[in-house]
Amino acid sequence: MAPDVVRQAGLPRHLDSLTLQWPGNANREEKQRLLRFVATAAGEGRTRTAVYLGKDEAEAGVDGLSTFLAAVDGDSWWLGDVAVEFKAGGTTQMIWFPGSDGVFLHIGAAANLLDFTVIPAIHEIAIVLGWQLTVQ
Repeated sequence: MAPDVVRQAGLPRHLDSLTLQWPGNANREEKQRLLRFVATAAGEGRTRTAVYLGKDEAEAGVDGLSTFLAAVDGDSWWLGDVAVEFKAGGTTQMIWFPGSDGVFLHIGAAANLLDFTVIPAIHEIAIVLGWQLTVQ
């Protein structure tokens, strides 16, 4: 049931997907804070590489989360062509990328990582930010 953009991003078949819609009043700093918090909770022990979808650019050897966070609400964010890939060893364990209109964030990860780490972390930081969170 993953959206087409998830398949186009080359997500491994063993990953499930979650789509997060930002609140209408979310500002750039709040989005970055949520992403940093969730990456800390869910990305422990995993390398993070920035990837530009459909391009051969990647920031190998650099923490890709910084690149991804810097792109929030910028041109590559709104075009949906920037992603951050979390790997352990040579295996992709999670990938994040914005929807092409910038309002959505797609997260691909194993179901247990989504259920027991990613979603609880989103809930926790949403409370701190004062966002109302609805899971559908």
